[in-house]
Amino acid sequence: MSDLHLTPAEAERAEELHASSFILDGLGGALVNPEPPTDGGRSYMERIRESNIRITHVTLVAHAKEFEDALEQMFHYFNLFQVLPDQVLHVKSVGDIERAIAQKKLGVIFGFQTPTPIDKHFWRWTILHQLGLRVCQLAYMEPNLMADGCLEPANRGLSYYGIQAVNEMNRLGIVIDLSHVGERSSLEAIEKSRKPCIFSHSNAKAVTPSARNITDEMIKSVAAKGGVVGLSPHGFMSHKTVGVQPTISDYLDHFEHIAKLVGTDHIGLGSDVFEKPKLSWETTTKLFYNSPWVRETVLNRDYAKVQHVRNLTRGLVKRGFSDSDIKKILGQNFLRVFQAVW
Repeated sequence: MSDLHLTPAEAERAEELHASSFILDGLGGALVNPEPPTDGGRSYMERIRESNIRITHVTLVAHAKEFEDALEQMFHYFNLFQVLPDQVLHVKSVGDIERAIAQKKLGVIFGFQTPTPIDKHFWRWTILHQLGLRVCQLAYMEPNLMADGCLEPANRGLSYYGIQAVNEMNRLGIVIDLSHVGERSSLEAIEKSRKPCIFSHSNAKAVTPSARNITDEMIKSVAAKGGVVGLSPHGFMSHKTVGVQPTISDYLDHFEHIAKLVGTDHIGLGSDVFEKPKLSWETTTKLFYNSPWVRETVLNRDYAKVQHVRNLTRGLVKRGFSDSDIKKILGQNFLRVFQAVW
């Protein structure tokens, strides 16, 4: 139960608004490999459709993955499209988004959270684009050949390869994602890109001072060129106190901060909600970092599962956002960027 305390009129308005909105998750959880767990006997696919999320951007690779890893993960999704053709549709264009909506299917956008599968082999950009890559981060936490990640103390800017990657992504129509990317690399990518960039799943550092969050300067910079910041309910990105599980109200504070800073045209949903059992959460993170995260604090109390997206709509209503602003936040803003880039 959330702490929103909506009036009956607000609750009715929120339900009607949620049902009538185009909802696009700027970064959703994996659909296959691994398959998300069931909840109350309902599969993840059933629950995401019931949540009214129409389009989701999924991560194929993160960390320092290689070209073969990316191709293997694409293979799993191609099998999904073949096995469930009546439920899912591979999105490679705005027209595909329109088809997914018309056919009442879940539209799936391919994204990378790292460019390491490309390395210095720039011909791979074209191959991967042909296979459906439409969003790619320039770094994942650590430095790579192209850019610094948000955990790199040196905070260097783009390398020569990074500048060429920006140009190639612009040419092909691949959205530049700057979540997990260092501050200087992010600002330089936004400046050099001819097309809008996004932070698919990053919150406001002024509200929650996490290394994964972004400064007001970064928010203003991406907004000035038509981009969008997708906000995530994750605990380490939205908490008020380290180690204390955040609520939907803590998450909503990030929406209000950015709305006051740059307006509602530059805010989206980037949940990054992927449902793992407690043991999985607390063991797999050790593969990459000696992390203090535990399931009880890494997930938001009121937005820990895909169907909890309704709490976001309810919260935006409670905070006084207009119907048109809420519709923009839930999906229209990200759609505008995809129209501009693809």
